[in-house]
Amino acid sequence: MKVHLCRYNDEGNGKKIDNYLLAIVNVYPFRTFVPIIFLTKIRKSMQAKNISYTVFVLLLVLMGTQLFAQQNKTDHLGRKQGEWVKYKDGVKFYEGRFVDDKPIGEFRRYYKSGRLKSKSLFSDQGKRSHSEFYYDSRKNVLKAEGIYIDKKKDSIWLYYSQDGVLVNQETYKLGVANGWWKLYNYLGALVKETPYKNGYVDGLQKEYFDNSVLKRSIYFTLDTINGAMKVYYPEGQIRVEGEYSHGLQQGKWIHYQLDGKVWFVENYKDGELLNRQDEFGKPFELEVEQDTARIELKPEDVIYK
Repeated sequence: MKVHLCRYNDEGNGKKIDNYLLAIVNVYPFRTFVPIIFLTKIRKSMQAKNISYTVFVLLLVLMGTQLFAQQNKTDHLGRKQGEWVKYKDGVKFYEGRFVDDKPIGEFRRYYKSGRLKSKSLFSDQGKRSHSEFYYDSRKNVLKAEGIYIDKKKDSIWLYYSQDGVLVNQETYKLGVANGWWKLYNYLGALVKETPYKNGYVDGLQKEYFDNSVLKRSIYFTLDTINGAMKVYYPEGQIRVEGEYSHGLQQGKWIHYQLDGKVWFVENYKDGELLNRQDEFGKPFELEVEQDTARIELKPEDVIYK
């Protein structure tokens, strides 16, 4: 390849050289910050001062060659060492630093659009990292953040909407759900909180109305509804209360009116409804169109994973 060292007096020829040299520059690591408009502005400025523009770009190429030679190295054992920059389909995929094949310090990954996808800060010889993930947008809006230990989620993870509102909170121990998981609405108000132990829902789960008033509380044992359940009106009064045993309704279930008076009582055995009575123990028939709290639950209705 032959490039003539000259000063440009012809605007059209200068633009052709701009594109030609840009094609050369693009193969080097600094390609993402040397756009054609930048080269054109430099050429015009140097042309006005009668300085060789081609010499300047060739020096830039030589600098890029030296920088490239210092990156993406492996040692005699094949382990990555030093600064690494990888590209996919002509777009930067990730950049970071390795010591003995282990990531050290800050790593960045990118979308195909070239925008920042994630940023991770590694420590403890690459075993631990604090990571931030971003939406593919110009504003670099935070999507999620949390800690990895040995490539497994650990401690508290937070997830955000594209408007920057916290929507989920999850707690892990080496990749296994452990602790409180919380779900929020689009306004950031708490909607559901669920306790996990070793990957299972275990303890008292609570759901809330949008006004933060308690909507429902249920006890779990190893992903199975087991214990007292209560359902509330939006105004805060108790609506239904009863017991579950190993996922099945058992015993007396009391339904209340908004004013706190007993509406009717249902009696269950192993999930089967035996009878329905009014507050005085007389048979009670419930009309289909009457509004009652839905009690029959499926695992996906109550378990948040």
